[in-house]
Amino acid sequence: MCSLLVVLLLVSLAANINGNPNVPATLTTPTGVFETRTDHVPSITTTESSLIPSAASASWPTASYDDIDTFVPYRSDSHDNFSWQLMKTVLLSETEQQNNVIISPFSIKLVLALLSEAAGANTQTQQELISTQTDIRSANNVREFYRKTLNSFKKENQLHNTLSVRTKLFTDSFIETQQKFTSTLKHFYDSEIEALDFADSPAAAYAINEWANNVTDGRLKNLVTPETVQNSVMLLTNLIYFKGLWRRQFFSTYEGPFFTTRDAQTRVQYMEQTEFFYYHNSDKLKSQILRLPYKGKNSLFVLLPHEMDGIYELLQALENVDVKSAQWAMQEVKVKVTLPKFKFDYKRNFKQTLQDLGVREIFEDTASLPGLSRGADVAGKVKVSNILQKAGIDVNEQGTEAYAATVVEIINKFGGPTKIEEFNVNRPFVFFIEEEATGNILFAGKVHQPS
Repeated sequence: MCSLLVVLLLVSLAANINGNPNVPATLTTPTGVFETRTDHVPSITTTESSLIPSAASASWPTASYDDIDTFVPYRSDSHDNFSWQLMKTVLLSETEQQNNVIISPFSIKLVLALLSEAAGANTQTQQELISTQTDIRSANNVREFYRKTLNSFKKENQLHNTLSVRTKLFTDSFIETQQKFTSTLKHFYDSEIEALDFADSPAAAYAINEWANNVTDGRLKNLVTPETVQNSVMLLTNLIYFKGLWRRQFFSTYEGPFFTTRDAQTRVQYMEQTEFFYYHNSDKLKSQILRLPYKGKNSLFVLLPHEMDGIYELLQALENVDVKSAQWAMQEVKVKVTLPKFKFDYKRNFKQTLQDLGVREIFEDTASLPGLSRGADVAGKVKVSNILQKAGIDVNEQGTEAYAATVVEIINKFGGPTKIEEFNVNRPFVFFIEEEATGNILFAGKVHQPS
């Protein structure tokens, strides 16, 4: 089972009620199970980029989806550039330390879309937030995109009970939210709103944590602290919980070496099976790419560098259009898959990352978010202090479980079957989980040291 933890995006807003500046602050063809060579890399004769069709989204089978796995990459002219740039920036920043990473690009994009609904019209704040939504630049298109996407996720969850996305805005009880903003959140973003007494910060934190714990089946127990609540006037939270069963489960497991570097190794538990999977060897990305489908419309894609220490080179070359090209070049062939079991958690403050990607105004005193609240004491006097995300993943023989929680803190401004391909994942690699009906990257990360 592939188990993904919840990504929480917490936006914490605080208001300057009295004017106080109190701001709380490869392809390698193994000759043995773990012995690899790089001199037998299959050549690529097809130009990958020529395989991508332009235009509209793909059609998907319905009733027999679980019986027949027909892979059609999501077709889009944009390929969600922001999600890929976010993913690349984060993974590169953690490569030197050899840290395991998992983030939810979709969760980050969703809360930025929610904040754009509160931004002043034609302001720098609004322009920066809308720019993260790639090709869906108008407010109406953004709303319809998320309404349709979240409805698609709901239908998927009804069939397979695999994917849950929940968004909730917690406000201090003295805050009066804008009716237009709350109506938009409920109708287009399937969001909830709840007022709590932030002055009683332990009780408010307990209520928020209980909600998160219930949404994630107990995987996320301490989303916020009383201090987080005390320093905010609003907390915008988004939780994603994914639990996917492999279409083809792994049964064979054993212990073997995983090469964290060319000269260092650790012992890990491996899973192995030989089956038909969609697979491609990409010269452009200097890696193999394998698709491991779950029941339903989600798949895990693994990018394995050709070289034992090729993870940094892969990340440098990682561009969304090249990954999409590789997906279109994939063919269903028989593959001997050797994949380590891995399980880890990761948390990150995305403030600096988003600023590096051009989303700056929401963190400044000049932030324009008048749509969040009513009243002269609060309206227009809030900014985002931090955007925090906690995520985790557990990949084993049955499938994957993953979760992610994003919290936005809003504070006071003044404060081919004839041969068997080898896919031996015995070195650091990149992965992402894609919801294939909509093309959304639910989770993405890299593994340096499987647990």
